[in-house]
Order: sequence, then structure tokens, then C-alpha cells
Amino acid sequence: MALVRRLTQHYVEIEKNPPPLCYAKPEDPSKDMIHWTGWIEGPKDTPYTNGRFNLSLKFPSDFPFKPPEIKFLTQIYHPNISIKGEICLDILHSQWSPALTVRSLLISLCSLLSDPNPEHEINKDALELYRTDKKKYEERARQWTTMYAIQD
Repeated sequence: MALVRRLTQHYVEIEKNPPPLCYAKPEDPSKDMIHWTGWIEGPKDTPYTNGRFNLSLKFPSDFPFKPPEIKFLTQIYHPNISIKGEICLDILHSQWSPALTVRSLLISLCSLLSDPNPEHEINKDALELYRTDKKKYEERARQWTTMYAIQD
């Protein structure tokens, strides 16, 4: 019951003070607070501009002591996001803190799109291109954004 109460607080925080360029909510707040869906708008002046990237969030039973499992459902070309949507972000793993909120996690994911971390890759192809030919990397990321994340 404490888990549901805690997740309800996170949901209320997002509703009262929505983070810029992103959002998340329980799939069905009346029945299930564990499974959430969300999205991130591609930040301006990045290869992800105008894209909407859908997310799934699943909270473990020992949240907030363990981080949620967050995945990109929309394909994205990024050094820190795998083809399967797995995210390499320290605060979702070794640097997790129970003080982090869902809102702050979403903002961190937005920031990751603006500023990839070349020290932590999960997509080797994207990282190699990012390090050796940033213009080509941005071109490919823009192509993927157009193919997968821009709704007509």
C-alpha cells in the first residue's frame, strides 16, 4: 500500500507541475499504479526535434529503493539508448537515489537527448558515429526521428 501511495504522490506532482517536453502517467490509475506510459518531445536544436518518443515505466515492488525500469518504445538512434529501448543512464542504475522523483527522471531523459554521454554507451554504432563524425550521427538520428517518432 505504501508503494501505491508513493506512486500516487509522484503522479499528483506531475499533474500539478508538468515537466517541460515530457509526461508520464499510470496506464490505469484506478487499477494499476505500477505500469506507466509516457513520452518525451524531442528537444529543440537536436536531431530529435519534432519527434515524440513513447516510454514505458514499470515500478518494482521495492520502489523507491530500486529504480523503475524505463524503456523507449519508439525507436531512437542514440548512443545511450539501445535498439530495444534500454537506457544507459547512471541514475537508473548505479547512481539511483530514493530521493529522485518520476518528474526528475523524465527531465533527465530529456537532457540525455540534448546531451548524450559518450562515456556510457549501449548503442556502439551510434557512439562510434557520435565520436568520429558528429554531422553524420546527427543526420542519422534525424532520419530515425522522421521514420519512427514524427506523427502525421
